[in-house]
Amino acid sequence: MPRKPTKNQWETLIRHLSVESGSVFFTRHALARMRERQITRLQVLEVLQRGVIRREPEPDIKTGHTLCRMERAITGRNIGVVLALEDASAGAGIVVTALLIGE
Repeated sequence: MPRKPTKNQWETLIRHLSVESGSVFFTRHALARMRERQITRLQVLEVLQRGVIRREPEPDIKTGHTLCRMERAITGRNIGVVLALEDASAGAGIVVTALLIGE
């Protein structure tokens, strides 16, 4: 049975994918929440490129993908971005939602 990737390994993969903006896709739900919370696509990409995973990644029961929440403080706001990844060698990620932490 293969070993579960570490938070650090997930972060490395997410950073790699987010440098290629064509490898990051947004759900309608994520875009609606971003509008509602005044979070831009550039801020989401910055969170994915420079943020950290504080919570243990968990499986999405519906899709089987792994959900990773990256967090970063930007312009005085703590922003979280939940990214769905098919597996530890995924070639793309899907932004499921973006949130403000502690607000």
